[in-house]
Amino acid sequence: MRTILDMHPIAKAFDRYWRRLKGDREVPRFLDFNINDVPDEALPYMSLVQVENHPRRFRYRLAGTSVVAAYGRDITGLCLDELDTGGKYEAYVHNFNQATDDRIVNRTSDEYELENGRLYRFDGHLYPFEGVRGDISRIIILAIDDWQANH
Repeated sequence: MRTILDMHPIAKAFDRYWRRLKGDREVPRFLDFNINDVPDEALPYMSLVQVENHPRRFRYRLAGTSVVAAYGRDITGLCLDELDTGGKYEAYVHNFNQATDDRIVNRTSDEYELENGRLYRFDGHLYPFEGVRGDISRIIILAIDDWQANH
């Protein structure tokens, strides 16, 4: 597992925010999340995902401008199983389930070619947030596309 020292500077900034929110808790409460407190540099790479149960699905409620640019369209409202994942859906749903069930930050680096022909190379970070019932109800994803981050 990578440490914070291995993380992209944008991810480090969000990671510090998430850890400050969680304090002594296992994960922070989503009610404590405030978009105005998120480091500005993280916003284009951030997606807000709602965890749906019965059946379990992961619905994008907000997609950052970098994510929209990578897909060539807004993915807000779509579920993970409706997205082009370059044939890697099973691996990605495993990561989402792990963040949800194990209540851990899940990090991965990957690349794949999207249907639009663009190579999507990113550093991905899934941050779980607790809902009012104590379950993980939201995941904030940082998908830092190095091309976008450096241009």
